[in-house]
This record gives sequence, structure tokens and C-alpha cells, in this order.
Amino acid sequence: MDITRVGHLAAATASTQVVRIVHISDTHLGHNALTPPRPISGNISIRRSNSNDTPNQIVDEKGIDAFERRSNSFLESSDDTFHKGGVFLSNLRRSYSSIYEIPCGDILVHSGDFDWSKISGGLFRSDNFEEIVQLMNDFFDRFPHKIKLFVAGNHEMSLDGKKIQTVQERLISATYLYNSSFIYEGIHFYGAPYSPFRLMTNARGFICNSRKIAAHWRDIPSKTDVLITHTPPHGILDLATDWSTRKIPTLIHAIHRVVPSSTCETCGMEHPGRSHWGCPHLREEVLIRIKPHLHLFGHVHEANGSLSKKGITFSNSAYASFKRPHVFDYFTAS
Repeated sequence: MDITRVGHLAAATASTQVVRIVHISDTHLGHNALTPPRPISGNISIRRSNSNDTPNQIVDEKGIDAFERRSNSFLESSDDTFHKGGVFLSNLRRSYSSIYEIPCGDILVHSGDFDWSKISGGLFRSDNFEEIVQLMNDFFDRFPHKIKLFVAGNHEMSLDGKKIQTVQERLISATYLYNSSFIYEGIHFYGAPYSPFRLMTNARGFICNSRKIAAHWRDIPSKTDVLITHTPPHGILDLATDWSTRKIPTLIHAIHRVVPSSTCETCGMEHPGRSHWGCPHLREEVLIRIKPHLHLFGHVHEANGSLSKKGITFSNSAYASFKRPHVFDYFTAS
């Protein structure tokens, strides 16, 4: 399992607190196939803590706490141990044997499209609000991560228009970020659910026109360490197959064989039949003003991956096409 180090790396010392962030997105009601990390032998269970200062305990079938303290600093830690400050998680597998097994960590982030909107009887509809929130509770409650953060996507039509308090009162197993912040171990998280308008889609939850979405991005605090959105910034892990190419591929490919493709002004590449779905306004805010250490998103199923650009680490963890979560060790400020 690849783990990317982010945060205040230059100032890190042996006493620096390290927070592990696990990122998934676009599970589209495939949540029953996703499983918690397993111990080396036996079944995992969770002893939940009611205190913000006391972590959940992860125990094996004998009730033995999977956390054990070691004297090693993070500078001496190997890939066989999971570190959280001076606490190491050594009894859990670091490499998951199944593509559906979610790695362990301090924080589990889901950046939208838990739901899968449906077409019924020729009319577009979204699933029932109460039902979807209960499915979310069932899903998040299965995982041992101390903190779970959720930002909605365009398929969460049943959440669109609901006040944050209304959703949070029912979503008891995760923190719902809706144009809102969350602070953990000094790390400032901010989540916003919006996506740019696209003509050929029926999933229109939290969809905005250019003027409105630009205003939402301007509301993101400059002091944001980890930004969570559903849509990617334009030109960053956002390349997707066009609707026409998916629906009438033979005709489109025939046209491309006759009509020469042009170089994309965004990425400098030729990608006939594919285009960038990300938001230009978000790109401008992220790269120029906000400059977070980490930007987590999904939305574009084909572009699952991570990269660094101008000192920012970007992660698209859309699960629908590639069953690949991304894991980050965030080094906090001393």
C-alpha cells in the first residue's frame, strides 16, 4: 500500500504528531462490498469511545487491543507499522488482501456519491433521504477510524436542499461537511459538495452554474489544510470519456479517424473523445489563493489517482471504476 506524506514535512521532528487520512469516493451504493481492515488472524471488532480524547479500540477475537505502544519515532518507523504519534498499530495488515478492504487510519474521508441516483418509470428520482442516511450510518459505523468525514456529491440528490443540521442530526456515524470546517489535531478540513453544470447528466445534486459555483469556492477559508470537494479542479485528475463517445462509440471513433484531433489547451495532450470535467474556478482558488496541503475529491471515475502540483497533493479516489483508496500521513505543525 502506497502512503503519501503531506503536511509540515520540513519542520517535522521525532515528536511530530502524524495523522493518517484514508480517502475514498464514488462508492455508488457499493458500500456492502467494502470491508474494514482485518487483523492477521480472527475477526476484528471495535470498542467505541464516547470521549473525543479517547480513541476507539480495535480488538481481535480474543479481546486483545490491537494498539501497542513503542518507543520508535516516526523517523525510525517501517512500512510494517502504522504510526499515530507514539502509538503504533502493528497487528493489522498494512497491505489489504482485497480490493474492497479499506485501510486503517485516524480519519476516513468520503468525498461524495455514496448514493446512486436512479431512473424509474422514465422519471428521474433520487432515493429516500431517511433511507440513504441510514445506509450511510450502517456503512461508516463498520469502520474503526476515529473520525469519518463525508461531503456530498451530485448523486446525493436526497441531501440537496437539506440544512446541515437536518442531515447531521440523522447522520450519527460521520461528520457531514457542507460549506463547513472541521479541525482535528490542528489540521483544518473544509468540505463543499458542488459540481459544475453538465448537460448530459440526470444526477443534479449540488450542481451550480459558473457564477454560483465561483462564489462558493471564494467562501473557502484561506487557512485550509485539507480541502474536500466532490468535483476536481479543471485539468487535474479530471479527464473523462465524453457522453457521445460512450453512447455512439463507433460513429465517434470513425469521425476522429477522419478529423485530426487537436492539442488540448489545458494539458497539452491529444485525447480525442475525452474532456476535462473539473471546475476552472476551483482550480484558480486552489492553486492561487487557498494552497492546501491536500485536496481530496472524486466525481471522475476514470481518473482515480494522486499527484502533486505546486506543492499541493491532489487525490481522486473514485471507487466506481478503480477500487483504489489513497492513504496520506499528515505531519502536523509542531
